Amino acid sequence: MQRTVPTASDRLLRARDRFVASDPGLVRLVSAVRAVLAIATTLGVEYLVATTTGTPPLVPMMLGAVVAMLASFGIFDATRAGQAVTLCFLALSMLAGMGVALLVDRNRLASLTAFVVVVFVAVWVRRFGLRFFVCGMGGFMGYFFALFLNLRPEMLPGVAFVVAVAIVWVMLLTLVLLPIRNDRVLRRMLRSFEARLAGLAGTVLALDGHAPGTAERERAEARLASLLVRVNEAALVIDGQLGTPAAVADDDAARIVRRAVFDAELAVTALTRVGPGALDCDDARTVLTALHGGRWDAVRERAGRVADRVAAPGPRRLAVDATVLADARADWTAALSTVRAGTTGTVPEDTAAPTVGEAAAFAPAVQLFGGNLPGSAGTVTRLHRPPDPGRPASRLSLTTRQAVQVAVATAVAIAVGDALSEQRYYWAVLAAFIAFTGTATVAETVRKAAHRIVGTMIGLVGAIALVPVLGPDVAVVLPVILLSIFGALYLFRLSYALMIFFITLMLGELYALLGTFTVDLMVLRLEETVVGGLIGCAVSVLVLPTRTRSAAEEARRGLLDALAELLGTVDRALRRPGPCEDLRAGARALDAALHQTLLLGRPLTRTWLGSTHRDVAHGLTACTAVAEHARRLARSAEGVSGTPALTAGCARLAQLTADAVAGRPVPAGSCAAVLDLLIGPAGGTGRGAALAREAGVLAAELPALLEAGTPDTADITAAAGPVPAVGRVRGPDGAPAAATVTVVDAAGRQLDRVTTGDDGGFAVRAPGGTHLLVVTPVAAGPAPYGEHVALAPGAVLPDVVLAARPAPLPVPAGPGRSRRPARPVGRACVGHP
Repeated sequence: MQRTVPTASDRLLRARDRFVASDPGLVRLVSAVRAVLAIATTLGVEYLVATTTGTPPLVPMMLGAVVAMLASFGIFDATRAGQAVTLCFLALSMLAGMGVALLVDRNRLASLTAFVVVVFVAVWVRRFGLRFFVCGMGGFMGYFFALFLNLRPEMLPGVAFVVAVAIVWVMLLTLVLLPIRNDRVLRRMLRSFEARLAGLAGTVLALDGHAPGTAERERAEARLASLLVRVNEAALVIDGQLGTPAAVADDDAARIVRRAVFDAELAVTALTRVGPGALDCDDARTVLTALHGGRWDAVRERAGRVADRVAAPGPRRLAVDATVLADARADWTAALSTVRAGTTGTVPEDTAAPTVGEAAAFAPAVQLFGGNLPGSAGTVTRLHRPPDPGRPASRLSLTTRQAVQVAVATAVAIAVGDALSEQRYYWAVLAAFIAFTGTATVAETVRKAAHRIVGTMIGLVGAIALVPVLGPDVAVVLPVILLSIFGALYLFRLSYALMIFFITLMLGELYALLGTFTVDLMVLRLEETVVGGLIGCAVSVLVLPTRTRSAAEEARRGLLDALAELLGTVDRALRRPGPCEDLRAGARALDAALHQTLLLGRPLTRTWLGSTHRDVAHGLTACTAVAEHARRLARSAEGVSGTPALTAGCARLAQLTADAVAGRPVPAGSCAAVLDLLIGPAGGTGRGAALAREAGVLAAELPALLEAGTPDTADITAAAGPVPAVGRVRGPDGAPAAATVTVVDAAGRQLDRVTTGDDGGFAVRAPGGTHLLVVTPVAAGPAPYGEHVALAPGAVLPDVVLAARPAPLPVPAGPGRSRRPARPVGRACVGHP
């Protein structure tokens, strides 16, 4: 088998793809460039204004740089009007913080006490949304820089003018000269998604080159699993971007892109599961090679060649998946072309969205935070929601808890930091404050504080070595400061320690410009940072802690809740074919819950000693597998008319998942009973059989997340007497029907009698064995139903579909003729002895 050696051009293209794939939408790169540009130009504007007015330029330039950094990196409003309002609030909050600092400046005790109050308010106001998050940071930074720059009360009017100039310039730059175009961001995100698909294809090719059981094979398999998660995250980011204003032409285009990305993700996931021997065919390998190189036209052409020439099922399956990928890319490209052409809702006929759920407005599955997936705050907020609405103080909210934590940490940091240095104690306060910014659990706070300490240590060494070499020349030092800011902002999402490394370098160069740089000063900053970080860690553990395990459990409940909702949507779609809720939207909501589960669960996979916690790691793997199979189930259910066994299986899975969310125990064997019910339909052909197979695979994966019982308990229950069995009654139109369900044994004794719920569901208890199930509808239209059924522990009965009662035959009246008595309905009608 011939293997192609990549050329230098191929390597360059793949390096570019890896760079694009690492930053979906180039959000980090664009944000860092915009921030550096805003800071550099604001420095120039403030310098010109200062020289024109005859004031010293140092303070205006530093304040202008701080305002530009906060404004360009902390404004996340979706519209320009919202961004302008937030910028105005940012200016007012900074001036308020400075004003408070100047009011209490002459009284040291009052100044320190006010610092604690300011940080408490800055964190507490986060409960009101992102705008107040920015305002809180602005108030804190205003107070901090009033201390750092030793501002005096008479300087406040001039400072207000400097802040106003910076805000006006940043508005002009970011909202008029360099506005963010959401449609361009979406196209870059899709380009990153394509690059991640190409990376998966390359990993599959590399995997095929390693023998099973080798260390290289295990590393390639681990990389493949990691890339699948990253592809899912990229797809979720795209879904969130589709909900931003002007990202697409209209809601129909958004649904087309969602469907195409969804299908592409499923296809590439299937493509990575190619069986042994699928790549032994050179034509099949060329398909993956073309995909790895991003040559989409060649992917379609070579996949068609495989379909025409090769009869082996493995390569043909690979060709089908590759064709789906190429078609999906063509679909989202056509949908986005409507935005570039300025059309509204006109898309090619072959990419028209189905009628499923088009009446409703498009709703993204996740709300992006600055172009990135949200952190853990949303999940932890649910964890700390007051359990009693009438007693809101019965459980403190996340923002209140963190405000108390920050206030305590600040007070302790002031006391300890002041003992180290009366002038530089605020570095300890800053380290303690930042430890609680963007974090929600103990593990996140400790990790951030530790990374800050490590980054400061490394940056200290770099600054001590670099500052003497560069000297105090502004023309040399200023570009280094801007490059350090770029490195800090670009690497922020990848490594907080590297961000702090660049920030420390920047501060060293800044102190050099101010003429105050000394090794002792940098060592003092390290000491203050270590003190503040350690205090933040201790407070997060001891004062109103949010345990990581509790947050991870809440995220797991959110995952199961999203899964139950998706399974319920699948159930409704099967019972009522035709226009229904968007199944892909439910699957993407499940992906958002999976992201939270992985985010909060990963810290638990490692113990304090660094060893792997295998139970947690296996649990996260099970969550990922369940989400993957649920995606495929949602895709398979579209347009399928469900049989009684299919609808009963999906309804039972939804009920079991809802029970787990509500905290009700799920007996062992419950999912196996669903799997037994689906074995028959899964053995057929057609879309219904494919759906049954997907539901069966999901049922096989779910016990790891749902079932809490043990096999011994199930065996004891089966032997002891009555066992539970569930089912559902539907009317002739497929809708849930109200009925009375009776279980009768062979001797004619009534074993149980129940009525159906609002969804037509019922649960009966009877000894294991074969019994007669009689369903008597409450309404007069449907006919009664009777059938022998086998009951076993956790049995799931196929849906009982009532038939319409036949109209009575007319009997002609006449002498000597009488009406025939109605045929009785009961055991005799079903042949019961």
